[in-house]
Amino acid sequence: MRRGLRAILVTLFIGGTIDGFPAQSEEPPPLRFRPSVGNLADTIPFFWKGEYHIFYLHGDIGKVPWEHIVSTDLLRWKELPTALVSDGDPDGPDGEHMFTGSVIEHDGTFHILYTGWNPRNKEGREWVMHATSPDLIQWTKHPEHKFRADGEHYQNTDFRDPYVFWDRDEKQFRMILCARDAKTGTPVQGVAQSKDLIHWNQVEPLELDPPLGKGTPECPDIFKIGDTYYLIHSPSAGTTDMRYSKSLRGPYKSPTTTAIDTPILYAAKRMFDGNRHILTGWLRDLDGAKDDGGFRWGGDQSIPREVYPGPNGQLYFRPVSEVLGQYSKSLLDVESTDPTGNAPYDTPRDYLLDCFIDMKGASEVSVVLRAAGEGDAGYRLTLRPGKQEAAIRGTNFEYARPVTFETGKPIHVRAFVEGSLIECFINEAYPFSCRAYEHPDGKLAFEMIGGAAKVNKLAIRTR
Repeated sequence: MRRGLRAILVTLFIGGTIDGFPAQSEEPPPLRFRPSVGNLADTIPFFWKGEYHIFYLHGDIGKVPWEHIVSTDLLRWKELPTALVSDGDPDGPDGEHMFTGSVIEHDGTFHILYTGWNPRNKEGREWVMHATSPDLIQWTKHPEHKFRADGEHYQNTDFRDPYVFWDRDEKQFRMILCARDAKTGTPVQGVAQSKDLIHWNQVEPLELDPPLGKGTPECPDIFKIGDTYYLIHSPSAGTTDMRYSKSLRGPYKSPTTTAIDTPILYAAKRMFDGNRHILTGWLRDLDGAKDDGGFRWGGDQSIPREVYPGPNGQLYFRPVSEVLGQYSKSLLDVESTDPTGNAPYDTPRDYLLDCFIDMKGASEVSVVLRAAGEGDAGYRLTLRPGKQEAAIRGTNFEYARPVTFETGKPIHVRAFVEGSLIECFINEAYPFSCRAYEHPDGKLAFEMIGGAAKVNKLAIRTR
């Protein structure tokens, strides 16, 4: 993992607190959490007794620690004491960065398995490390439990980001990791197993069909819905991707749409609250605050998203109801309109767009957010049902990927336009996110190619 270098300040919660959480006032909470200094990188979500805990890597501040925030409603986040810091020997595994891992509870004790990353460590750059806590707040490290790649199954190079879960069928703990095959050096999803969370036995990697490309599969997450296992991981410097299998060991196949979102979302993982799987990740900062700037490590927390299964191994993603419930102020409600020739709609800087688009004869429709003047200014969510594809694009960038559209069915679009970020959702299933640094405001417009289209139930709301 690499760290970004740019810091953006955000407004923190103000006012009193109720039971330690920010008070609910007339001012809505920030839509996305970001620390006041530095940025938010890899998130490690964990649900426990009605509280949504997110541990995260704190980027852009030097040596990377694990920070900790908690919420009861996925809206208002309380900052808790730092969980893990660099406090070991300068050339040891705890001497530089505390990188990604996971949290699990067992017999009344909470366990963190994390990555100790230190390029000065002559015995290996990456080690799996262990810490425990009685309360999720105070953590004790156990450096005596550390281990690295065994050289038989995995190379002692990339060996990080352990995700740990209990395998009920085999009655043991499983760990999946970002790794490389010991003989070939090709990226693999490594596996280890344990009876006690202390002693780990490395075994053959998960079977992936097709195999991974060049990127090592960072920040893995594995879970089961119904009779299907799902694997989420982030091949380095790319997108967060998904796979599925009928067996825990695989083979894990790729659905029609592999990426969860555009490359702006990275290192996304999820937690289960007893009813829903909730996904969170980070939305990238870009070099120079330019819409087409180089990718940075870290950014802002994404809107929490509910994960649910679609057909043929596909996972779908929609904004959680708690976020939607914040948008209670209506600025525009139009039952049905033909936008051909209509003047653009005035919008505030920050808002939620909600509408249904009937393509009719059009081969392509673009929803233009923050449209400004002539030309390509603004941000376009472009729907191409004939190609089974959609894209979000600006003047100098475009992120496109496959989307399954049902013939003749209106297309539901939601777009959260807030600050320097836009998060769109197509049919409550396909997210498309981008940075929006260069056009901080503008109007809403619609563009059509190949014929007419109709926009139904057009609504603009604010918080």
